[in-house]
Amino acid sequence: MPSDIPSIAKPIRAPALLGAVLLGATVLRVAAALRRPLQVDEGYSLHLAALPINQGLSAVATLDVHPPLFLLVTHALHSVGVSDIGMRLIMAALGVASVGMFYGIVRAWHGEHVALIAAAFAAFMPSLIFYDTMIRMYAPFDAFAVATFLLLSFLYTREDLTVAQRRALWCGWAFACGAMIQTLYLGFFVIAAQLGYAALVRRDGLVRSLIGAAIACLTWLPQLPTFLNQLPRGGLAFPFYAQHQLAALFELPGQATIAVQTHGAGLVVVLASLFAWAWIAISLAVGLRGNAASVAIWMGVPALLTLAYSAIAHKLLYTDRYYLLFAYALCALTAVALVRATARRTNLGWACGVVAGATVGVLGCAYTFDDRLYTADWPHIAQLLGERTQPRDLIVMEQGSPFFVLERGPQLGRHPLILVFHRGQVAPTLDLVKPFRRVWLLLFQSGPVDPNADLVVGFEKRYRVAGLWAFERWLPAENATVVLFVQK
Repeated sequence: MPSDIPSIAKPIRAPALLGAVLLGATVLRVAAALRRPLQVDEGYSLHLAALPINQGLSAVATLDVHPPLFLLVTHALHSVGVSDIGMRLIMAALGVASVGMFYGIVRAWHGEHVALIAAAFAAFMPSLIFYDTMIRMYAPFDAFAVATFLLLSFLYTREDLTVAQRRALWCGWAFACGAMIQTLYLGFFVIAAQLGYAALVRRDGLVRSLIGAAIACLTWLPQLPTFLNQLPRGGLAFPFYAQHQLAALFELPGQATIAVQTHGAGLVVVLASLFAWAWIAISLAVGLRGNAASVAIWMGVPALLTLAYSAIAHKLLYTDRYYLLFAYALCALTAVALVRATARRTNLGWACGVVAGATVGVLGCAYTFDDRLYTADWPHIAQLLGERTQPRDLIVMEQGSPFFVLERGPQLGRHPLILVFHRGQVAPTLDLVKPFRRVWLLLFQSGPVDPNADLVVGFEKRYRVAGLWAFERWLPAENATVVLFVQK
């Protein structure tokens, strides 16, 4: 096998250990899928899936700034009656499949022992659990991307393949690349990284890689006009990073691995970021030498390309969900480093393994079972509105994305609504509320929309506060507040 680590005897009952790892991955993802409330982006995905297909495609092209494949699949699932939980479980299944394929990648390059350790880290990685159970394009994209790396691993490590088998694998790689870039545009960075690998490390595969990539891009070509229209807007949806790029970069490794969506959490995010940076540095120092040609570790290169593009194009691509392949690469590098360190200094290697494993394991279980680390508490917010609103009450949402979750209940249909999505809608809203005696204000991630709280200040001048309910999580982005204003 092409790996520069000490040889280790084959683990006892490796299939049973792999089964245990995949079982753990399944339990965590299924539990999270069943327990966690819908996230607002999931609500938006389900809203689009329920629209007539032409309307959905138009919305994806003009508002969601993504390729169409995910919408087509979710629309088909919705059309045959798949429930919200059903879609969540499908995402979870794709996540478990990605962990299994990742095991195959690491095994091809570093052997079974390292692969089991790497897969165990991936099974419990908080960022992967969080996004593997979200009804968005991230779990399908990761599955396609991991599949491309798995197919390349077979092609580059298996000398016993027949010509027909190699052709089939290259065709499969081209197909997976095509599906990947129809799911998320970040797939182009994955393809670029794999072409770079062929050019720098395995030139015998460069021509076939170029042909396969060209075929994938040709299948995507009809999307080009839409992509060019989307390009000025893509990556600009996160204005809370606009003035804090260095802080966002400092936090990114932690948020992409062990501390998902902790931006703004103060000391917690600082400690998580320091731990993640130290983890990366130690793993690189111990595990990279002699293994730079490993496709398993090369899975981290798309993250570097994404950061480079972000800097060059002045896009704000710092959000954790864009760097999940990096989490896989870190799992592989960590496993290699731990095996190497244990072979040289047994006690030190075991100590590092216990610290890293316990951290990932505890946090992975916490994100699964502790509701303080869940998405916003929309079920209880819906219950509050259902029990306390009166027929002529106005509901204002700042910003408006909670609508896509709350619309799935019956109570919103009874009330006039104002959804405030951008700053230009704040002042008109103050005029639109004048005819209403009672106004409910739902605040959720409103900072980028109304940084000076002009809407709240304007309401307080005209109304008195008759009720305030705070629905808090440990994840700052998932806090929500409901305020009832009544005319003075």
